[in-house]
Amino acid sequence: MDLFKHKFLLIPFLVIALTFALDKLILLENVHTYFSKSLSDINYIQKNDLYKSLKEYLKLEKREKVLVYFGNSRALLFDNEYIQKKYPGWIMFNFSVPGGKSDYTLQWMEKFESDGVKPDFFLFDHSVELYNSAATLKVDETLTNGLDVSFVLRHMNLFTTDEVSTLIAKRMFRTYQYRPKLETIIARAKNRKSFLLPYRELRDNLFSRLDKGKGSAITPGTHEAILSDELLKKSALGDFHSYLVPFRFSTNTLTFIDKSIDIADRLGVKSAVIWVRLSIPYLDHIRHKEVGLEDGKKGTVYEDWMPRMSAFHKTKNIPFWNMNDDPNYTCDAFSDAGHMSPSCYPAYTDYIMNKLISFVP
Repeated sequence: MDLFKHKFLLIPFLVIALTFALDKLILLENVHTYFSKSLSDINYIQKNDLYKSLKEYLKLEKREKVLVYFGNSRALLFDNEYIQKKYPGWIMFNFSVPGGKSDYTLQWMEKFESDGVKPDFFLFDHSVELYNSAATLKVDETLTNGLDVSFVLRHMNLFTTDEVSTLIAKRMFRTYQYRPKLETIIARAKNRKSFLLPYRELRDNLFSRLDKGKGSAITPGTHEAILSDELLKKSALGDFHSYLVPFRFSTNTLTFIDKSIDIADRLGVKSAVIWVRLSIPYLDHIRHKEVGLEDGKKGTVYEDWMPRMSAFHKTKNIPFWNMNDDPNYTCDAFSDAGHMSPSCYPAYTDYIMNKLISFVP
């Protein structure tokens, strides 16, 4: 059949092509800011510049030792000025992003290996929530903002059907991801000075501060207050049920981090994994509350997860910096159940740097 003789048959293809093209327009910053309400994508966008900066820095004859940290929203607020002042000779390049997972880490580690990029130390996050494949509230920011389609295709066996569907839907059609609301667009168009321009300024300022902080910066609006005990208990219970009930251990998450550690070994760079401090009530649920496990079993998240981690660390011969079971770490000021207050970051930094210096004097 000759399509050009039956031009009406081309209409569906033209409609799809036009829809796809219009959808891509929302990626333009000046269009995107009319309806977007998030700043987290800036962290992902900035990491490409951070990687270029890291490669240039490592070429310098005289440079400080470099720690590269792959974490999530629990590792965004470090201060390199504090590090360089208290621990001269060291600097952090922070590849942590909101919702950061081990798949995103592996994507970067493959780039490090391909380009022969060798910092002095890698630190990998070990958040327990990321090991749950049955969470009520899914963390999919790496799929929507961070992972390349080519990476997912290379490791297709490590992604679920739902994850692949999410990638296709939200990456191919950004309107599905952002779901622009007409009232928001109209409000910002009518009130450019009050809404639109300040929001653009927030995004620009965050990008600049991430550049200056080598990937670390306090996001505008970061909750600096310390929650009261009562509110912290409510936050802990909510997060526990959202992220850890029921609990089904994800071997795929472990495989991603396993591959990243192998790359670090091939590069000849030392590495460690870290379980960042959680609030006391949240950790209490993880240690003591029974949840549904695999095969109809009942037990606590801690007793299902921790033995697997201990066995893994022993097999890989990699240090495990466990802030939650370390009696020497005592800062317990929290902005919510799973995020230390900015006031704890000096102690958090000291914990990492003291461990680090013992491995890389």
